[in-house]
Amino acid sequence: MVEDRKPEDDKSGDDAEPQVLEEPGTGPETHKEVPEWEIEDEPENPWMRGLWMVILAILFGVGEFILVVAAVFQFLWLIFAKEKNQNIADFGKDLADWLARIALFQTGTTEDKPFPFARWGPED
Repeated sequence: MVEDRKPEDDKSGDDAEPQVLEEPGTGPETHKEVPEWEIEDEPENPWMRGLWMVILAILFGVGEFILVVAAVFQFLWLIFAKEKNQNIADFGKDLADWLARIALFQTGTTEDKPFPFARWGPED
């Protein structure tokens, strides 16, 4: 049976003091020294950028080789199947975008590193 209560019987009316609740895990019993994460506002060390430029230059060469292999497979597919392979074409488009992102990073146009530091495929 549900009791009928009147608003004047309620102790949580307008005269009640607001209660501030703590987020779980932030109370004094759970407070531990947690290292503060620093957000890097400074530009990247030029020597570290140079290292990434060398690594990405090597990967660019690997990407060029993969591009040649994909082009040969696409050519052979065209000869024997008399149509282009859409999977190879889509991969070529993504590979071209990746090579372009490397070129943009290498020339200092952007600070964004390409795959594997960013998602594969064209940006939306």
